[in-house]
Amino acid sequence: MSLSFPNLVLPTCVGWNFAKRRKFATVTQRPKNMRHPASATLQSSVIFELELTYEFLKNAGLTYSDDMEYIGSFYEACRGAYGWFTFDPSQLHLDTMTVVQDTTKLRNGFFAIGDGVTTTFPLWRSTSALGGGSVTQVELIQNVTLLTGIYSNGTLVPGANYTQSNLNAPPIGGAQVVFSSPPASGVVLSWAGNYSYLCKFDEDMLDADEFMYQLWELKSLKLETINL
Repeated sequence: MSLSFPNLVLPTCVGWNFAKRRKFATVTQRPKNMRHPASATLQSSVIFELELTYEFLKNAGLTYSDDMEYIGSFYEACRGAYGWFTFDPSQLHLDTMTVVQDTTKLRNGFFAIGDGVTTTFPLWRSTSALGGGSVTQVELIQNVTLLTGIYSNGTLVPGANYTQSNLNAPPIGGAQVVFSSPPASGVVLSWAGNYSYLCKFDEDMLDADEFMYQLWELKSLKLETINL
């Protein structure tokens, strides 16, 4: 089942600095002999917390062309931290939301190795930052905004051989590709394109100050990404 969410388009007058925090949830248990604790992760993919600052937001009337009214109305429609939406930080040049199929790059689209049986795969952003010739899946992609190609061992796969969809309900979750026939065992699968985050507001209160007539300051607008 494919899901649909509204898209947040923030005003361009965002101020600096822009914060991006990487979050994980790890359970640790230390033995009585005080040796290295046992640990387990509660998530397979990174969660991002994004924090933006607005030094001024105009609000000349109750129309969606007014920045403060738009943010306030979108926030209210989401019921604060309850509702989900998509957000693309590249719209404000805050981040580069791009992956490439070349698995030697830090931002690459390696997402699976074929086993000759499986036809449905979730899409990932991966990294070779750990070195040693290995590639690690780090971010489960939720919403592809531009797909420029699916690759098998670096060779472009014809578009007729697969379908791609976004924001699918679990157990697969997020963006996925479904091949018409299973990729051969040992084949390296990768993708290239752009994507956006599935997000929610991190807090249930929007704290804005009108420091001058029809000009508002929003010191902190926090978003948190979601993994389906």
